[in-house]
Amino acid sequence: MPASVPAWESLDLSGRAPRKAPSLADQAYEALKQWVVDGDLPAGVPLSENDLARRFSISRSPLREAVRRLQDEGLLEPSGPRGFSVPPLSVELVREVYGVRRALETAAAETAVAIPPADIRSMRERLDDQVARARQGDFAPFNENDFAFHDLFVANCGNRLLISHLHRLRGSLQRIINYAGRFEAHTMASCDEHLAIMAAMEAGSTAELRHTVDVHIRGVTERLVATFEANGG
Repeated sequence: MPASVPAWESLDLSGRAPRKAPSLADQAYEALKQWVVDGDLPAGVPLSENDLARRFSISRSPLREAVRRLQDEGLLEPSGPRGFSVPPLSVELVREVYGVRRALETAAAETAVAIPPADIRSMRERLDDQVARARQGDFAPFNENDFAFHDLFVANCGNRLLISHLHRLRGSLQRIINYAGRFEAHTMASCDEHLAIMAAMEAGSTAELRHTVDVHIRGVTERLVATFEANGG
């Protein structure tokens, strides 16, 4: 007599879910995005869909899908009938990207609740170390930690759609951070602003958190706009 089939509820499926391999479009998307963020694809230089498809050894369809996603994120723009290019960093781009970041992150700060104390303590230690190193001229640790720092309150805002929109900005934000992080005055001002945000999180004050986040993002925007205008951007 055949063994009875166990009920669905009793099946142990832990670790058995098939892992989906990245599609060709996903692989092209990730590679192109990294090139754009790292500055390996110069801004304004026309890129050919056919040439890149050959370079990735894929057809134009997955390449086109990858490009579409990057265009949606503002990392590529159309150039010619079947081409595209990386948009240049500019005052307009800074204002657009940081305008959206300010709106979303101040909203996140207003609703951020119950940030785990252990996470706050850990971030305080990391931030103090990054600020100390920045004061010695090593800006990389502070700049590399920007998203992780902001995620401390964003991840606790309770709004998954808001978080998703912020994540879509990250490529453009990282391009700007990579550029701005070279300037000492800008980085040290951002360090002070992060310290103020950290103090607000430690105090558990939603109103102060929103205020310090707003001051920080407005400050970053003003400094970057001044830098681009001074350099003809």
